Amino acid sequence: MIARMPSVDATGPVRARWLASWSALVVVLYLAGCASTSIPRPVVPGDAPIELVTTPYFLQRDFHCGPAALAAALGASGVPVEPADLAPYLYVPGRRGSFQAELTALPRRYERLAVPIDGSLDALIKQLSHGRPVLVLQNLALESLPRWHYAVVVGYLPDQDQLVLRSGDEPRLLVPRNRFLATWARAGRWGIVVVSPDASPEGLGAPAYLKAAAALESVGRHVAALTAFESALGVWPTDATAGLGRANNLYRLNRLPEAESAYREVLAAAPGHPVALHNLTLLLVEAGHPRAALEALPAPAPGEPALVTAARKAAEHASADSAADAAADAAVYPAARGPDSSR
Repeated sequence: MIARMPSVDATGPVRARWLASWSALVVVLYLAGCASTSIPRPVVPGDAPIELVTTPYFLQRDFHCGPAALAAALGASGVPVEPADLAPYLYVPGRRGSFQAELTALPRRYERLAVPIDGSLDALIKQLSHGRPVLVLQNLALESLPRWHYAVVVGYLPDQDQLVLRSGDEPRLLVPRNRFLATWARAGRWGIVVVSPDASPEGLGAPAYLKAAAALESVGRHVAALTAFESALGVWPTDATAGLGRANNLYRLNRLPEAESAYREVLAAAPGHPVALHNLTLLLVEAGHPRAALEALPAPAPGEPALVTAARKAAEHASADSAADAAADAAVYPAARGPDSSR
């Protein structure tokens, strides 16, 4: 069996739901406005305002801020979808809200990556500068009495020191920076961007992006995953994880010659990579080339990785079977004798 990428934990820091009611909004905003004023201003390239005005807005139903926010993020990535299409997969009636795990997982259904961002305002604004709205979780009340809410950050206005949100029944909610940071911090500074696999991941963290690409692979979206790993290699050309992901998905798509070349490229950049050695060896065995599989492996050494040992055993077994088959064929079908010249 070809070794897979490491499993992806898409749970996020907390599992949260939205419980805010508009009747409590005045009190909530008053409480949220008590944040310290000592938080440094973020770095904005050229100190110019950023606003992603084409990001869709959806008026949310009661307790449906999760579907509304994700529909906006998906729409910005090129997937036209309504909150009502997402609600059956996100909304939990008994909890009156949506969990972060489902918000992270559902974009895969639409062949999109949900990539977490670092929990800093500079990281958030960096994503905006790359044209990516950020889906965030806020706690609009107290840590001891939380009121969870999902919104989409679509801009930052340096002159006013305000963020622009798609939130609730506000298509363009302006929130002072310190107030936003207070509500975001009380929710663990959780945020994701939704990315098309053919879009450049420039500006994203490589580990987070590659985990999201591997998550696409794990649900069988091999064409989209292959595209995502190829996009990753466009930004991080020597990253062994990206190269291995590309090779694995070529294999899953039965593009075996390309997969073999891709595994060899990984090994050229990272000699001895155990997963690449294992997968290349098994590919060659499956293709009926056990001798080539053995030649692809390094000489046996004490303490070699278990995956390499397993691949070696598979190649040796296949080579022995091949030799036995050849001997049996020779016994049943002896070599033809030359013409008899005797008289």
